Amino acid sequence: MIYKIVNRPLVTSDILNAVDFYKEINPKLAHQFLLRIKEAIDYIEKSPFSFQIKYNQVRTVLLKQFPYQIHYLVDEERNTVVILAIIHSYRNPDDFTKR
Repeated sequence: MIYKIVNRPLVTSDILNAVDFYKEINPKLAHQFLLRIKEAIDYIEKSPFSFQIKYNQVRTVLLKQFPYQIHYLVDEERNTVVILAIIHSYRNPDDFTKR
């Protein structure tokens, strides 16, 4: 079963901030970052239970090639995956628990 993906409002700013950072280094790197996010979300959409719960029912997946994690919740009743944040791996996830 494919789950519907729902982004919390601040997810877009998470992505844009990272893209801006990578654009300054190299525009191709920013494009590669976006591709890796799409790959990870496509995988989550098809197999949301493939990743273990890290805290408060939140699951995380590490992006290939980049030190960023997607933090998400699975809502089985609605067949949705709620993306809470896409943050650098060294950031404290507790900073994002109120999303």
